Amino acid sequence: MDKNLIEKYKEEMLKMYSSKAKSIPAAAPLPESSNPTQNTASGNLIGIVTAVRALYPVKNARVTVFTGDYENMNIIDTDLTDESGRTKTFALPTPQKSLSLDENNTVLPYALYNMLIEADGYIKNIHLNIPVFSTVTSLQQSNLLLEETAGTDSGPQIFNESQKYDL
Repeated sequence: MDKNLIEKYKEEMLKMYSSKAKSIPAAAPLPESSNPTQNTASGNLIGIVTAVRALYPVKNARVTVFTGDYENMNIIDTDLTDESGRTKTFALPTPQKSLSLDENNTVLPYALYNMLIEADGYIKNIHLNIPVFSTVTSLQQSNLLLEETAGTDSGPQIFNESQKYDL
């Protein structure tokens, strides 16, 4: 296959993704919680996107942080990865840290977010239920698979990051 054709296609796709990224709103409000004073703190989330068994960073991967399900997502923010495969630091609303100190508390003392990772030539990754704690920077690693290695299964890979944290 002609390398110039591949490079031309790659440039066109990057331009297309860049123009789409600008049309996505920078922030959308979170759904109302049962306790409006609950989400008054802030935590951080950074995406790290790699390929080939986490050996190579993926530059210009589009990372979308959202809540809700994939078909009906509430987009919080989006970013393109840099040459090291990292996104900017997403500042996200979280419950107050003090919720973890109350043993009678039934509300999660951290917020759950989802992340969609898309890059040219790779299968999409979706990470669900990423915990983000107040005043903490969470790192979410995402290793992409090349489309050509996927065979017949080219749908997104879904990873559930959910687990119970006893604080």
